[in-house]
Order: sequence, then structure tokens, then C-alpha cells
Amino acid sequence: MPPVYPTPPQNPAPPVTTMPKKKGGVGATAGIVIIVILMLFGALYFWGAYLNSKNQDQQLPLIPGDPATSQQ
Repeated sequence: MPPVYPTPPQNPAPPVTTMPKKKGGVGATAGIVIIVILMLFGALYFWGAYLNSKNQDQQLPLIPGDPATSQQ
């Protein structure tokens, strides 16, 4: 008679392992905020330069030898 080996126990389901939640880095968020602020300042700078160039075209030139500006 051949030897009878006991059957291994049946596992009902493999154990479920949960992955730990990754926390978002504060450094990435701070970097994005800094970049957005720099882009905002750059946009305001170029917009101000554009407005100044438009205003220069509308101003009359100052002529130093003009009698209206002399102190005599």
C-alpha cells in the first residue's frame, strides 16, 4: 500500500495587504506656489511696461529751451 500524504490546508484567500498612503510633499506644493507667484509678478511687470509705453506716446515732449519752463 502506498503511503498516504496529508493534503496541505487550503488557504481561503491570500492575505490582503494595504499599501500605506503616500503623503504629498510640502516641498512640491511650495515650489508650485513660488512658480505661480513669480509668473504673476512677471506678467504684472510686462503689463506695466506696456502701459508705460502707451502713455509715453500720448505725452508731449519736454523741450528745455522752451520759455514756458524757464525761470527768468
